[in-house]
Amino acid sequence: MCSRPGGGPPVSPGDPTVVVEVTDTLGAGYTTGIQRVVREVVAGLDREPGIEVVPVLTPGVGAPMRRLTPEEAERLARHPSGGRAGRRADDFGRLSPLARRVGDLPAVVRARVALRRWRSRRRPPLPLHPELVHEPAAGSVFLDLEGSWYDPTPRSELLPALRRAGVRTMVFVHDVMPVTHPEWFTPMHRSVFGSWLDAQLRHSERFLTNSEHTAATLVEVAARAGVALEPVVVPLGGDLPVDEPTPVELPAGMDRFLLVVGTLEPRKNQAVVLDAFDRLRGEHPELGLVLVGKEGWMVDDLVDRVRRHPASGRRLLWLGGLDDAELDWLYREAFLCVAPSIDEGLGVPVREALARGRPTIASTGGAQPEAAAGAAELFDPQDVAGLTSLVARHLDDPAHHAERTRVAGEFRPPTWADAVATVVEQVRALVPGT
Repeated sequence: MCSRPGGGPPVSPGDPTVVVEVTDTLGAGYTTGIQRVVREVVAGLDREPGIEVVPVLTPGVGAPMRRLTPEEAERLARHPSGGRAGRRADDFGRLSPLARRVGDLPAVVRARVALRRWRSRRRPPLPLHPELVHEPAAGSVFLDLEGSWYDPTPRSELLPALRRAGVRTMVFVHDVMPVTHPEWFTPMHRSVFGSWLDAQLRHSERFLTNSEHTAATLVEVAARAGVALEPVVVPLGGDLPVDEPTPVELPAGMDRFLLVVGTLEPRKNQAVVLDAFDRLRGEHPELGLVLVGKEGWMVDDLVDRVRRHPASGRRLLWLGGLDDAELDWLYREAFLCVAPSIDEGLGVPVREALARGRPTIASTGGAQPEAAAGAAELFDPQDVAGLTSLVARHLDDPAHHAERTRVAGEFRPPTWADAVATVVEQVRALVPGT
């Protein structure tokens, strides 16, 4: 028997070992959906008796995997705040709009990419720590859990090498939207994700997904590549690691607000909520709209609209850098939570909002109806009038709002413990006799 660095139950020599790469998760420095999945599953596996979990990272291109230092293990155990609302170009005061335009010039983008590559060759982004080098042993399981398409070692190289060494391979597919909706992603993202998915289809033995919707879409994409799959759905949790909510300062008089949680990116569709808000705010001057999430890609027009909006800073807020306790408070205080995505692999904010007893309006995009399990009101993500009508009924009909609040209060989502239990079950199925 031996103890674990994370303080979980002791492990025995015959227990299965699960190796999880966390290079991207630690490098991100903020929390979005994928980083939350990684941290919750790794922490849950560390508490699981009869399972040894080994988080590893890859320091740079061509470097071997290594175990985490104590400082890195401590950082992995914490959920950092969400990403900032905006870009570094916004730090230039009155010159910020010009800085954004200059930063988006093709020549400047190419120069920045070249500079990053030069720095990566000159100085590895993470220390190597040779004494911590970890080569997964035959019979162990490599669980590809994070958004690893940008990890230093391409999966087309890593996965075949692991298989030759007798390591079993399992991957968690969060969505396949860069393949099914390439118009929502940059050319670089489409390229690296496509290569990543092709390698997984060729070399991974077991596929996990976050919803029946993602599983069905993955099966279709795999079939076009000549691969037959039977993915296993892992029920993601709606619980947050919070002891007490932390109040967020809002403008005076914002008595009722709509809350939208998610990175600003094309598929998240925050614009439809802005449209509904603009239709309603004349009759309901007390109504506010709070957007929570970092700035993603291909959203310059949306960002410009938010910043120039006449209610910006008074009834329209775009917040970033919030921790889980602040997010928890916003969920609990929101008049309504709105999840407007055109497509979602699951839609964890739907579960998080309902789990806190808040009436929720979700689009029919992707797996969001599946995430809501009948507890949310639904609308077509392209139907501004439909969303406006649903929100207006809550504003004008207290009895309806109370009834939808009651429905939300009875919602019982899966927990992260449920997610971990499913992962453990699949690990044991992949490694017979454990």
